[in-house]
Amino acid sequence: MSLAARSVVHHIDAEEQREWVAEVRRVLRHAPLVQPHTPRGLPMRVRVSSAGDLGWRGGADGGYFYSSTQRPFLLWGEGSGNRWPPIPGRWVELANLVAGEHPWDCAGINWYEPGAGLGWHQDQAEADCSLPIVTVSLGDACSWAMRLDEHSPVSRVRLESGDVTLLAGSTRPALHTVERIIAAPLFSPLAARGRVSVTLRVAGGSR
Repeated sequence: MSLAARSVVHHIDAEEQREWVAEVRRVLRHAPLVQPHTPRGLPMRVRVSSAGDLGWRGGADGGYFYSSTQRPFLLWGEGSGNRWPPIPGRWVELANLVAGEHPWDCAGINWYEPGAGLGWHQDQAEADCSLPIVTVSLGDACSWAMRLDEHSPVSRVRLESGDVTLLAGSTRPALHTVERIIAAPLFSPLAARGRVSVTLRVAGGSR
């Protein structure tokens, strides 16, 4: 089994997927999606929000960090300054199920429109980068790719709506990417084309 395939550790059924989508919508009413920018000043191809004590924010330099409030981007002015809404209990229960109990303090929400993707990266902004990361996929399928480092072979798997991935242990620092969105309307709990990911992590008070 490939590295990417091994990262898929669980699947939630269609009814639970609909509950997750409803909870995503409730979170977004209090923390609307915003669009980060790259170091070159270009808008990223995903829009993001968060729930929890800390939320993912992008800076004017294209870097990212965690903040306790929805404070505006330095140049583009998106963000209310309010605190993030709480993480729904259902999300915490699932993260504990697949990764063990941890003080989950950030649930990042990414919205991928058709044609969107996310480039190769590592998750390194957390205070303790040894703690696991759990992601739930909802909506259209995607091509999910991983490699342990820049010199390792790339492995890929198709993530379907309801699939749950885990980065932990030796795979926690792995490079990974969402290469492309794959239309799968028959299996999507969303009313429109696109993909939502919900990623739970322990951001742990990084800046």
